[in-house]
Amino acid sequence: MKRLGNGTGSVYKLSGNRQRPWAARKTVGWNENGQPKYKFIGFFRTRTEAMNALTAYNKTPYSLDGETLKQMYEGFLADYEQKHSKKSTTNIISAGKHLEPLYNIPLATLTRKQLQLYFDGLEVTEQVKQKIKTLLKQIMDYSIRYDVIQPEKIVILNYIDLSSAIPVRTVSREVFSDDEIDRLWQMNDDMSRIILFMIYTGLRAGEYCQMEIENDVIHIKESKTAAGIRDVPLSDKAQKLAHMPLYSDYYDMKYYFTTWREKNGFSHTLHDTRHTCVSRLTNVGVDERIIQKIVGHKGKNVTEKVYTHIDLEVMREALNKI
Repeated sequence: MKRLGNGTGSVYKLSGNRQRPWAARKTVGWNENGQPKYKFIGFFRTRTEAMNALTAYNKTPYSLDGETLKQMYEGFLADYEQKHSKKSTTNIISAGKHLEPLYNIPLATLTRKQLQLYFDGLEVTEQVKQKIKTLLKQIMDYSIRYDVIQPEKIVILNYIDLSSAIPVRTVSREVFSDDEIDRLWQMNDDMSRIILFMIYTGLRAGEYCQMEIENDVIHIKESKTAAGIRDVPLSDKAQKLAHMPLYSDYYDMKYYFTTWREKNGFSHTLHDTRHTCVSRLTNVGVDERIIQKIVGHKGKNVTEKVYTHIDLEVMREALNKI
């Protein structure tokens, strides 16, 4: 591999599965420790494309002050994942997916009004908005280090109101109808199969992302409640759906679910799958204590609390009724 001369710049490959994994960057100076300072030229599908872009820039330099938010996010991410764990990087990527509407805006021109309108339009909780805002601050800090924006630019984040302008649905739950479930079976794409699997198991979305399956039994080892740590047998229908992609975390899964939902005309939330499971089990007369054991609900009284040893086959028989 031909070595580039000092000050010429560099080309390197970003980790992970990306459409444009090759980064080209130009050396624009040196910091007080003698380390190079870079500005990104762009991100490319192949090393050849990245090398050609760097060569073209060195022959005919142009301003690199118009880097978009997407360029700086990808540069920040490449730097971040070299210094942090895979889990931390995954959380950054999950938050970064929400930034897509801002990707093409030059970071130096991004205004407080643009950011406020963006946050007002997000249909997510304030907790998620705070994670996105934190990521924006990290991207801006990174951009300041490479002189893409002025230090005072980051102050606009202090004036962003994260209270929801679009109400987030947190209470209203709707079950999937028989017709909708039939349609999901007919669609048979990955997300349709995942939704059906969650209907027939009662898993939370976060539990789905962390589940382990062995001998047709789901093992939930991490959950939001103590009652949620449990084993759930696969029903006959669930066994037909067991080979599906897993997502890194809830936010990653929700991102793809939301895209799928809008494309296919559904109005449900991910949690509606769990509500559907409980409703269908109730409608076919399954004992409430068995339902609680399946979905990981805590018992309401002493009798229910001590009735904890329920055979997996009893649960499987119940799930096969829906």
